[in-house]
This record gives sequence, C-alpha cells and structure tokens, in this order.
Amino acid sequence: MKRVFSAASAVLVTLTAALWSQAQAQSTFTVVRATQWGAQNFNPFTPNDQHLQPTNSAIYESLYYVNILNGKMTPVLGTSYKWSNSNKTLTVTTRSGVKWHDGKAFSARDAAFTYNYLKQYPALDVAGLWKNGLSSVKASGANTLVFAFSRANTPILPDLLQVMMVPEHVWSKVTAPLTETNAKPVGTGPFLFDQYSQQALRLVKNPNYWIKGQPYVDALVWLATNSNDAAQLKLLKGEADYGYIGLTDPLGFSKKPNMGIYWPVDNYNYLYFNTAKKPLDDPALRRGMSQAINTAQVALKGYAGIAKAAHTSGIIPGQQGEWLAKGTASLKYDTAAADRALTAAGYKKDSKGNRLGKDGKPLPTFKILVGAGWTDFITMAQVISGDLKKVGINTQIDQQAWSSYAGGLQTGTYDLGISWGWGSGPTPYYMYDKTLSPEYSAAVGKTAASNLSRYTNPTVTKALQTYSSTSDVATQKKAIATITKVVMQDMPYLALTDRSEFSNYNTSRFTGFPSAQNPYNHGTADDTIGARLMYLNVKPK
Repeated sequence: MKRVFSAASAVLVTLTAALWSQAQAQSTFTVVRATQWGAQNFNPFTPNDQHLQPTNSAIYESLYYVNILNGKMTPVLGTSYKWSNSNKTLTVTTRSGVKWHDGKAFSARDAAFTYNYLKQYPALDVAGLWKNGLSSVKASGANTLVFAFSRANTPILPDLLQVMMVPEHVWSKVTAPLTETNAKPVGTGPFLFDQYSQQALRLVKNPNYWIKGQPYVDALVWLATNSNDAAQLKLLKGEADYGYIGLTDPLGFSKKPNMGIYWPVDNYNYLYFNTAKKPLDDPALRRGMSQAINTAQVALKGYAGIAKAAHTSGIIPGQQGEWLAKGTASLKYDTAAADRALTAAGYKKDSKGNRLGKDGKPLPTFKILVGAGWTDFITMAQVISGDLKKVGINTQIDQQAWSSYAGGLQTGTYDLGISWGWGSGPTPYYMYDKTLSPEYSAAVGKTAASNLSRYTNPTVTKALQTYSSTSDVATQKKAIATITKVVMQDMPYLALTDRSEFSNYNTSRFTGFPSAQNPYNHGTADDTIGARLMYLNVKPK
C-alpha cells in the first residue's frame, strides 16, 4: 500500500531532525522521556501529565522550592518569610529585579493575583489551600506578600510556597483556565520556549534571567521514546544526558563508563494492617507479626540490593538525624522473640504449629493484597508469607488489578496490603498526618483518602494538632517523638523498604548533577519543580 505523508507530517519530521541536530551542541542539555507527549500545552495549572515537561521545571517558577529529603527550603521568587499573629499571618518578601519573559517586571502583585486566581477558579486549587485555613492573600507594595489564615496551619507552607507564579497582565484575560493551552508561555524561569513537535521540544536560555551567569547551558531539548529500554539506550549511547526512568539493573548501569544514578529515598513501602478487622485490631498481634518479618530480606529480594530495609518509625533516612529521637531503634527481626510474644499475648499454637486466636480457634488465612503483576510487591509478599509461616500464621498473596487493589486498600476490605506511603513531605509530620489522622480515615466500605490502616489514637491526633498549630521547631519535634513512640508500639503498619526516585545520567558532557553527596534536589522527574535546580546547575565539561 502506498503511504502518503501530509505536509504537517513532513514539517514534524524536519523539526524533530533539526532539534536532534541542535542537541549535539556542547551547550545543549538533552532529556530523554520514556513516553510520548500530547498537545502544545504550557498551562502551569493543569496536572503534569497534561502540560509539557518544561512548564513547571524550566519556564514557570514558585516562591520557594522545598526538598522533601531534608526539608531544606531554597528561595526562588521569594527571599524570606515569617509567621506572626499566633501563626495566622504569613509574610513573604518577594524578589526584586525579576522580569517576566515579555520584559515586564514581576512583583508581589503578580503573586497575590496567582493565589486569588486559585480562589476564583477552585478547580485549580489542587492542594486545597483555600479549604485549609487560607482566608486572604494581599500584596503590600511591590515586594511584600501577606497571607492571612482563619486558623493556624503551619504545615501548609510547602504547598503554599510551591505554587507556580503567573503574570497578572496575561492570566487576568484568561477566563477558562482549565482548557487554556497557553501555547506561548510567559514565565520568569531560566529558559524560553523555542520549538515543539511530538517527538522533540526545545527551550533556549533566558538571556535576562535574574540569576546572573546561570543557566550554564544554552538550550534544553526533550526527546520522546516509547519505553524505558529505549530511553536507557539513548543514555548509554550518549544521545541523552538525563532520564527519569526505572532501570532493571541500576547498579549495573551505574558501573558503565560515564553512567550515574541518583535514587534518593523519599518514601517507604509499607505492609498495612487493616485495624478495622478482627483480630488485626489487636496491637499485640500486629507487633508480633511485624517482629517476625525480616525486612532486610524483603528489601534484598524485592529490589536486588538497591533498596534497604526501612526504619520502623516510618521516618526516611534524610530526616532521621533531625526528627528521630535519639536512641529510637528500629524493631529487630527475631522469629523466636516474635513467637514468644504472640504466645504471651494469648495467641497460642495447636499441635500442628498453627497459630490460634484468643478464642482458641485457628487464626484465619490472611490475604496479602498486592498489585497484579507488580513483581517487586509480589516478591516482598512471598518473603513476608514465608516469615509469618515460621510463627504459625498462614497467608495468601492476593493479586488485584489497580482499581481493585486501590479500592480494597481505601475501602478497608483487605487484610494485609503492601503499598507505598500515601503521604510524604519535608518532615515526618506529612507522612504521619496522612496515614494516622482521623480526617483521612473512613468507616469500612467508605473511601479513606490515605489512612489505609484505619488506625486512630487520641494521643497521636493531639500531637498532630500540636504540630500544625505551631512554627516552633522544638515543639514540633516533641510532637513527632510522641507520635513515633505510639506508632512503634501499636504497629498499624510495618515500614518495609526504601522507595526511591529514579534519576539517571550520562556524565560524559556535563557536570553538576545532583547526587547523594550534593542533594540539592530530591531526584524527582524532569517535569517537576525540583528539576529546575538541575537545569540551572549542570555545566558543560
């Protein structure tokens, strides 16, 4: 059959070839994507999978960037902030000398407009800022931004300060922001949109960027591929400098010449106990089961040595130094001790070694819910099943498609379930709040937003409220210590393994990548706010 190419197709092929040719220049930094992208959309208010990759990483900027690995706050369009009025007023100083891409000056008035635009169009307020205490945002002069709150809610700070700022003189004319494609974006970021196709897109350096001398590269180019393997091949061949892709053998990849990986831990995988089901409502049973599980083997088998065993507190490695109370040891795996503890708690064994309930009847065979075909979770479940068998507890792995898997976790129809932490942030508060607060729980059969264990405790709830009502770090640390102690005693879930980001590099042409030694961002994808720092810091060799 004769194939006919349209004029548009010819232009697309030509543009893609031209962008690839330009990408060979020494000062062009190339990003490879294991996906195809859609229309030319640079709307910063739409989700990442709807707008193009550079939108919130290279074109638009926020007031601050918050690194969730360690809580470090990097000033961007804001330079300082201060809580006052019993933490019901937040004052932010905005940066002077910043120009929008069209040459007009950025000011606090643009920032105030942005926040009030979210109020005007609630569908844009995906973080729920106006539903969580924010009552007004006003500019006081060119460089002062004042947030007022109806109640103290200091943990709102990261979401609040990481909103993308837009120019009032452009967006005040946009009356349908949900459908706006914003094909010619006007931001304050380090790069300007240049060319686009569905296989490649290009940005060029902003010559009037407010950080003098940066970025160090002249252009950014994104290339699309149809799989992780194809993206990895481009990195190996030197046709790309960076890719956020999962690798089947990351250690092997990192040992190849010029290859590097940065997979920082910003979350954990957990074994959730459904505390709304008997006998899993008993903390003694949950603790005994947890002690019987070898999380080191769970991590080794599940991730071939890349991920490590998690700390029982649920506090990730980068936050333990500041937020984990001294001397708080992780629960030690000990089959014999777990066996004795279960027996002492009233769960004896029968003559065949099967564990009995307190009523003398055999414990049920607990199902371990995992995603269908998710080899890492399935492997972890197999290790857990074998370990629990050693103390007389029988389990069965229950693979479910996504809708049934997520639905089972959220509606409380499961027994045990493996999943990631459904809440993370720059301090342990964000994880504890989302997984332990009554606000995110629900009755069995109704959808819980993120408290998958359906566990609540008045001591924990009070500590969460104490934390959120203060900006005093010492008080917040005491609240976290209280929560940690209760969680490690009651074990509503068992933290299993590290969960990482997936940044991979070819270092043959550039230096300055983030790393474990220099974690200036948290290794998130090329289309996220943290990637901006990488685009600013990479330098041609």
